[in-house]
Amino acid sequence: MYNHFSLKRFILAGFLCSSLSILAVQAAEPASLAGQAHREVHTTVVTQEEWHSSTRESASHSGWSVSRPSSLGDVVFPAMARHLPPPGMETISSQVKAEYDANYKDGVLAAVKDGTDKWGLMGTDGKWLMAPAYKSLSYAGKGVFMTEGKRGTAYVDKQGAPAVWPEKEAASAHFFKNQGRYGIQDKNGNIVVAPTYKAVLADFSEGLAFVKDNKGEKVAIDEKGRVQFAAPYDVILPYHHGLAEYQRRVSHFNLGGFLAGALIGSSTHSVYYDDEVAPLTYDGVKRGYLDRVGNIVIDSKNDAVYPMTEFGTFVRNKGKLGFVNRKGQYLIAPGNYSLDDGRLLDDVDGFVSLKDKENGKWGVFSMVDGAQVIDFAYDGVQFLGAQRLLLTKGDKNMLINQETGAFVAEFPAKVKWLAFLLEDYTWCWNDKKEYAIVDRNGQVQYRAAAGQLQDVQGFRNGLTPVKTKTGWGIMDHQGQWIVEPQYKDITMV
Repeated sequence: MYNHFSLKRFILAGFLCSSLSILAVQAAEPASLAGQAHREVHTTVVTQEEWHSSTRESASHSGWSVSRPSSLGDVVFPAMARHLPPPGMETISSQVKAEYDANYKDGVLAAVKDGTDKWGLMGTDGKWLMAPAYKSLSYAGKGVFMTEGKRGTAYVDKQGAPAVWPEKEAASAHFFKNQGRYGIQDKNGNIVVAPTYKAVLADFSEGLAFVKDNKGEKVAIDEKGRVQFAAPYDVILPYHHGLAEYQRRVSHFNLGGFLAGALIGSSTHSVYYDDEVAPLTYDGVKRGYLDRVGNIVIDSKNDAVYPMTEFGTFVRNKGKLGFVNRKGQYLIAPGNYSLDDGRLLDDVDGFVSLKDKENGKWGVFSMVDGAQVIDFAYDGVQFLGAQRLLLTKGDKNMLINQETGAFVAEFPAKVKWLAFLLEDYTWCWNDKKEYAIVDRNGQVQYRAAAGQLQDVQGFRNGLTPVKTKTGWGIMDHQGQWIVEPQYKDITMV
């Protein structure tokens, strides 16, 4: 299965009802988290509003209906704009989206698996750029693809010609091995440090690497081989935006099972982006985080530390769950919250949904400043991307303009959604497997009869992989075939 792109993020949930309570809670003064310094902060209701439904137009679609506002839309809750990330902050999805947009402009449409069970690249003209020849094919960044074939793993360009792994190209220093020991070379191949290290624990990133020296001690070094600080950890990963993850004890290490599937830093600095759903659950790794001088910013001695996001991470200790920023300061104070059923992270605008264990309802918090922006009043929350949000209550889903707080459209709660992410269209389907393409205004652009389609994937550059009984093909947002369904698998790149 072609799964190297799996960054699973924004998630399924849902709707609002006849009344909507909103909390605006000011985050408390941050408390340091290094060494488990915790403190409780009690939230206070600042504002509370009620929303009352008005007359709406309804449209029926073969067993499921869509209701739309008769005006420009009722305001459900105040705009969340004051809680957005600072200007210029690049979130992981925006970074990867830019890469994929660049691929499309460069004539690359999708990775395609043909009847031989081999992967190749198809161009935007529908012709093969790279003929199917590989067991696996994944995007490595900067126009480079990683393949697995008869000769093992290799990096190639869009036409299959040899290419340099982007991370290696970007680094100014590299390790090399000679007679069982490791040394350092500069980017021109000149030896900076003769082979003396017993092991490389993490390659160079942001000017630092982690090694086991000739005495067996684990240390951080710069590109000249100068020791910066001791790093006595079982596992340590490269730096990403000033933080390095360390692991004292690993119960299991699953690169795909992270917070909303978002892997911020790994041994290869992998970044993934996809429309699939994955839960916000703790993966069992006993991790912590170091700054660039070796200080523990978040201690692995906490009961659970979730994988890092661009905004910070969740920490659970003594039964309480809180959120800390990348400086180790609490933004969402530890409380009786749950992520166990959550698929609820908006890593573009920095919002997360938490469940109140006492009443069993979901609310929304900002990961930028820690403020609670939606009260614990809903049966589900789904961040769809593209400034769209679903709130679920009872048997209804309400599509909300996340930027303005305005009601857009109402759907039955049984209707399931893929995320828009950063596109203008997405898929919905009901329990009869009747699939429909819906735009950001809740307008149905295309609807397939029950059984006509077997599976769908999210949109990218206005196109979507779709599976029928004859195989996978590619559609546009109006349901027109761009690539006829005939292939074993397709993944947009």
